[in-house]
Amino acid sequence: MKSLNEINIFRKNELEGIISGDEKLSELAGELDFVFGYGPENAETVLIGEAPGKDEVRSGRPFVGKAGAILSGILEATGIERESLYMTNAVKYRLARPGKRPGTLANRPASSAEVRLGTGWLEDEIGFIKPRLIITLGSVPLKALCFIANCGILDIGSCHGRAANVNICGISTVHVPLYHPASQIYNRDLKDVFAADFEAVRRLTEGGILYV
Repeated sequence: MKSLNEINIFRKNELEGIISGDEKLSELAGELDFVFGYGPENAETVLIGEAPGKDEVRSGRPFVGKAGAILSGILEATGIERESLYMTNAVKYRLARPGKRPGTLANRPASSAEVRLGTGWLEDEIGFIKPRLIITLGSVPLKALCFIANCGILDIGSCHGRAANVNICGISTVHVPLYHPASQIYNRDLKDVFAADFEAVRRLTEGGILYV
């Protein structure tokens, strides 16, 4: 079995080759600043975000910017140890475009092609870790998991906080889709929703019960 580091290097090189060979995708992606997943390789819970931002690229770890601070606060409030989670992203490189000021970059949405391209890497991570629980944060990782499961694309607004037994990469696990923590920066009404959904996750995992 390959190590997780070997998987990361192989998939990174593969993705770089695919993108460099596609003029349209290469122009969209720009400079590729990768951030690998981080956390215990035997973690029971995998948390999947959208893509790294500038703070994540700088530190080399997922969820360390503003959204990461919000996430840490919620985890602390619900008694879930951040260090126990394996954190990764559906897209492993920063989704950037030129910013308003010269020489700056701003985040951009992921294209469907980029989400699809990242599914093989995500499958490898899930298959290696074999988590009992998968939490997706936002619509992009939710879409990625739908691509992997070969099912219809779910709407985060209608399924957030609802746990479901799923089979991903031949592994029986529980999936809970949640809003991305950054969403409450732009919509304060989602703050209580996000907290309530994470409290539901805490109750789900309390006592090691992970089946719904």
